[in-house]
Amino acid sequence: MTRELGVDTLRGLACILLVSFHVAGMTPDVGLHLPEAHGLHRVNAVLSYLRMPLFSFLSGYVYAYRPFQRGVIPFIQGKGRRLLLPMLTLGTLFAIVQSMTLGANGSVSRWWLLHILPVGHYWFLEALFIIFLIVLALEQLHALTGRLVFLTVWVISVLMHVLVKAPLYFALDGVVYLLPFFLAGLACKRFNIDSGPSRVLAALTLATSALWLWSLWGFGAPHTSPSQDTLLPGLLAGASSAFLLLRSGWRAQWLATVGGYSFAIYLLHVFFTAGSRIAFSWFDLKNTWTLMVGGTTLGIVGPIAAALLIRQSARLNLWLLGVQRR
Repeated sequence: MTRELGVDTLRGLACILLVSFHVAGMTPDVGLHLPEAHGLHRVNAVLSYLRMPLFSFLSGYVYAYRPFQRGVIPFIQGKGRRLLLPMLTLGTLFAIVQSMTLGANGSVSRWWLLHILPVGHYWFLEALFIIFLIVLALEQLHALTGRLVFLTVWVISVLMHVLVKAPLYFALDGVVYLLPFFLAGLACKRFNIDSGPSRVLAALTLATSALWLWSLWGFGAPHTSPSQDTLLPGLLAGASSAFLLLRSGWRAQWLATVGGYSFAIYLLHVFFTAGSRIAFSWFDLKNTWTLMVGGTTLGIVGPIAAALLIRQSARLNLWLLGVQRR
């Protein structure tokens, strides 16, 4: 597919939200070690319903451009190369570096479960690979072709999202969490769900109502990941917000440029955000916003520069970014 400016714009936005989240840190024990009452934690709590849902929604939307048609083995091999190979190489490297670096946040304690229990943010790659396997099976059953049968599948995924507490192994909890967003993005493209006034009004109503429900259940709590009580409103808010962003027609070239490197940024940003914290500590920089802006900038620019270098080698491009030159 040719690159779509609007999609790359939203990819760029998702990258900035993700990198800034990891710079600030999920809890006071990581990142900038901010107290729980700090405003950045509350912002992270709100944005938790957009960050990974937006990535997943866009993944489903982009998949719909080139869906599975035939060749089960090549499809699985392609997704494995693109997702699991970088997870194994960079995820393992990150785990090693994290365990050896003084001042790094966290480390792997049970090495025999490496990648069985996902490493850091690389859980998304494992979850997305399994989602593609599920979608492959559904495509072969023709369960994603008609609107009614697709809606039935989506409702089932929503019920699993809300009711099933999946294990952490192989990021199965992430599969249950992300599948409805992926399917929503797929449906948006496959069934040409456009930005008609009635649909925009419905999406706005869903997003507003969901956020209101979420505020009743826990807006005051400084959590940064969805809790069981907020899964349904979080799903409605995330899916409708992603739809509104996609159909808004928003296009920004600088964000699209960032979005063009979204996969490299996702894979590599942790090396640069962690490095920036350690480097800033050497210079005794303590201003929160300096650390926040500086760490986010390095977390975006660093992976882009690294990707440009990696692409010079076909072997590194394959093993680190999962891209095979033809």
